[in-house]
Amino acid sequence: MFQGKVLIALRFHDPALPAAFRRSGSEDKDYAKALQEATPLVEQGNAEAQCLLGKMYWMGEGVLKDPERAIQLFKASGLQGNADAQFYVGSYYLLPYKDVLEGAKWLRASAEQGSRDAQWLLGKAYLEGAKDLPRDPVQAYMWLRLAAQDNLEFYVNAYRAAERQMNAAQIAKATALADAWKPKPGLKPEEKP
Repeated sequence: MFQGKVLIALRFHDPALPAAFRRSGSEDKDYAKALQEATPLVEQGNAEAQCLLGKMYWMGEGVLKDPERAIQLFKASGLQGNADAQFYVGSYYLLPYKDVLEGAKWLRASAEQGSRDAQWLLGKAYLEGAKDLPRDPVQAYMWLRLAAQDNLEFYVNAYRAAERQMNAAQIAKATALADAWKPKPGLKPEEKP
């Protein structure tokens, strides 16, 4: 399968989140204050706060790095339909081949909501295939095409690379799927799109 780094950019818009972490154009973040304010929200089941603390534990920002705690928080958030958290969980399982099908399930839920990073990673997974996830150039092309729309050049390059591996009928089918696709906000990993 593929190697490489995945750029992860979380956006937090929930007004219930600590002010230190709502996007304001400033990159200065008060991690101690965010941890203090977000912890009660996590205990109340706030999906955005769970994702925020998951990211802090994942990256070791303001807390000791703890990937297991991060995944717990991401799963709790993702089960409520948070696409960013679903992307993290899917990447966690897919990239090191821990559980390719589990990773694809979480990534698909995120991709179906419109996460370009999840669409790209899912498309790459289908393009290259794995033991538990057969190669599917039509699904690969569809997801890569969606990820490439109005996006960075490497997304576009992945989409074009997939196209070179397909015949005209496969391209036509994948294009029709991509054109018909609509985002499904709040989709949970167990739900069928």
